[in-house]
Amino acid sequence: MKRKLVSVVLALSMALGMMSVSAGAEEETEVSTEKVTTINGEELTKIGLSVAAMDNEFTTNLADSLEATAEEYGIECVVAQADQTTAKQVEQIENMVASGVQAICVIPVDLNGILDALKNAKDQGVVISMCGCIPESKDNYDVVANVEQYDLGKSAAQAAADWIDSTFPDAEDGSIEVVLLTLNNTEEAIKRAEGLREVVNLTSKATIVEEYDATGVSSIPTKAQEFTEMALVSHPDVKCILTYSDFMGLPADEVIMRTPTVDPAQFGIFGCDYSSTGCEAIQKSINNESTYRGSGAFGVTFGKTMFDTVIGAVEVDEAGVYYEPTFFINADNVADYLK
Repeated sequence: MKRKLVSVVLALSMALGMMSVSAGAEEETEVSTEKVTTINGEELTKIGLSVAAMDNEFTTNLADSLEATAEEYGIECVVAQADQTTAKQVEQIENMVASGVQAICVIPVDLNGILDALKNAKDQGVVISMCGCIPESKDNYDVVANVEQYDLGKSAAQAAADWIDSTFPDAEDGSIEVVLLTLNNTEEAIKRAEGLREVVNLTSKATIVEEYDATGVSSIPTKAQEFTEMALVSHPDVKCILTYSDFMGLPADEVIMRTPTVDPAQFGIFGCDYSSTGCEAIQKSINNESTYRGSGAFGVTFGKTMFDTVIGAVEVDEAGVYYEPTFFINADNVADYLK
């Protein structure tokens, strides 16, 4: 009888022990599902984003998606905007390094002006991820999140050429005046401008009568409006504007839509980059309530893409560059991208 009792007690003890081990295993499983990532062999706990300005939706979208991704991992995200001032951006990068960030994602005001700050940060073990521009030396960066800039610009030029041919089928060669609004602050930005200039090779009807460069200005959207007003005075017959980004194209559209001497149905603006505001304008262009008609786009959540370059979650080439796929938004597919 005692043996039976002892056996029962032992059986109960073993069962309880197994339940305890099982519960412990479940707890361990729960812990292991938490998102944890490492950088330079250490857990990533703090990341920075240094941008030229927060005056356009592309940048705010990038910041929002980076912050959201960092939050998923329980990582602190520090965001600083330089108000298009190189000295301020240098100071902000230095402050980020001093505060203990382990990685910094960068949209430069002027790349050459911040190279020393980037090198100093990298020398201190901070991973540098560049957005859309590739410094000449790996001493200044680790990885780049980019697109094929020339192709992106050319896609906008192709859309403009198609619109010109469709809207002005009987126009003579070289008779449709086109203005470019560019931003030539990096080699990659210059490649995008080269793509925009292809409009004259994509339709014989187009001729570029003026190009305005916003490099170095304090507010690019404001300057884009000024450039558009200047273009209408200097070239009153202009019919098309090609822009570096929709943060130049949308302000240009505001000027065109409030100018009584311009027929919106006979005017087209085409740019690059994605924004919900840009999509809304493209949707309105179907009824000529806007003249912003299309955009070569990428990076709906480009902040996540930059985060992935930092942690090595995407494949890069030998220069450390990851190329984001591009797409084009126009009246035919804009409904798919409206928020």
